[in-house]
Amino acid sequence: MKTKKAFTLFEVMIALGVFAMAVTGLALALQAAVDAALNARERMLARTIIESRLATAMANPPLDGRREIDGRTNNGISVLETFEQAEIRDTNNTILPGMWRLKVTAEPIRGGVKENAEILVYRP
Repeated sequence: MKTKKAFTLFEVMIALGVFAMAVTGLALALQAAVDAALNARERMLARTIIESRLATAMANPPLDGRREIDGRTNNGISVLETFEQAEIRDTNNTILPGMWRLKVTAEPIRGGVKENAEILVYRP
């Protein structure tokens, strides 16, 4: 009666195949986690930039109605500020004068979710 003292080639190939599938799955999961972290970082950065640009634009609005900031010079986030007169009506259906809508849109240059914010500003 022969005793089995070593792995056969077939057993080694099966073990290598299982190991390769496990490593591939781990690599895919790690890539998904890195992508999610990068996306969350870009969204947080976009929101921070929007808050900053809203505060700046309230003090110094784009008087020609539009201002763009290139993403290559702004941490990879493109910003568009628009400033237009808002048609806000009172209870008599009369347009209130001096009301302006300031809107800031931030978008990562590598693609992703646009972040928007807008505020009404009174400028007589």
